Amino acid sequence: MSFGLFRTQHSSVLADFGSAGVKLLQSSLGDKSTAIAAAFVPFTDELRAQSIDERFAFLSAELPRVMRDAGFRGNRIVLSPFSQHMLVQHVGVAVADAERADAVVGTQIAIGLGCDPTGLVVRTNRVCETSRDGQPKVETIAFAMSRDDVMRYVDLFKRAKCSVVGVHSEISALVHAFDHVNRRIEDVNISTMYIDLGYSGTKVAICHGAQLVFAKSVAIAGRTFDSRIAESRGISVAQARVLRLSEGIRPVRLAPQPAAFAAASADAGLAILRAAVARSGGESAETSVAIGDERRSGMPPAALGGALPTVNARSIAVEARETLESLSDELSMCARYHGALFRDRRIDRVVFLGGEARDVGLCQALATALRLPAKAGDPMARLCANGTTPAGLPDPEAAHPGWAVACGLASSPTDL
Repeated sequence: MSFGLFRTQHSSVLADFGSAGVKLLQSSLGDKSTAIAAAFVPFTDELRAQSIDERFAFLSAELPRVMRDAGFRGNRIVLSPFSQHMLVQHVGVAVADAERADAVVGTQIAIGLGCDPTGLVVRTNRVCETSRDGQPKVETIAFAMSRDDVMRYVDLFKRAKCSVVGVHSEISALVHAFDHVNRRIEDVNISTMYIDLGYSGTKVAICHGAQLVFAKSVAIAGRTFDSRIAESRGISVAQARVLRLSEGIRPVRLAPQPAAFAAASADAGLAILRAAVARSGGESAETSVAIGDERRSGMPPAALGGALPTVNARSIAVEARETLESLSDELSMCARYHGALFRDRRIDRVVFLGGEARDVGLCQALATALRLPAKAGDPMARLCANGTTPAGLPDPEAAHPGWAVACGLASSPTDL
């Protein structure tokens, strides 16, 4: 018989359900966490086109084997569900109802969806006091999910003999991925716009330090670009994706770095932009950002990546220009909404994340449209410092902007 005092405590297994597949990650406990296990369960193009039920059936068979082979330990799961299962919406709540915002917002959302309020799980994030239609309101960000959908994930992992202890939206996890960057008191004065460029959707979060003040899901994403290119050229969507990824990234010229910065970054993991340069045949990708969390040395945190370089204006396919403009307009509207809520605040920087952030030309074009300084983030760099990259992590020598949600789940509460 084993006593609880001597049981080995394992960190939770982190599961990010995305359109390309499921990313699984586990990190060590403690202040200096490192990645100890990772795996990716990809979806084929045929499976992506099928229903959620088909994907759940596939995962039910695959997850137990993958978790066993990749060496995951423990049975606690913290997950981020498929984006179509999580509603993200800004809601104005009367000041008198602010203390019971979850119930009030849940009722409003249920009325809009035409469902029973008790069938929803709703969490709210208070932003600020504002005015709507001449009435004082409390601006609130609502995250809502069907209880039935929550139970589908619980049952999925129960078949793998695991227990789900936390369910969080992709946007919430993205913010938590940078908790270590925004831990100082003065960081609340820095406004950061995080843009997660995915294949099926784009997630936008604006934070004051670590505080989330704006969140939105945008339907325009990598698949939108591929569909437009495929339609224009008369090819399949899969062929269009290969074409976009090969032609979208152009050779770039990195700005010269100060000697102190180059020396400090000599042993760091590759930042996303330098990895992109290496893949595209551009200039050397040997210099990188510093891994250390402390900023007293004046070096930027690795999770924020490096500054976006200048690239060719035609780095995005001509056929996708209209889609690019639409996405730029959506992002600009997000910035304007933030400006309306906080008239004395401006966005200081943009951090690009997500699998589609590998397209440097796309990131640069969006940053130019927003007229803001931009970086390409890589939260995984912090967990893979000092050669601790787990064997199951795809392409270990490259940056991993698409793993930002999984990284953020490590700092998310286990409150299910």
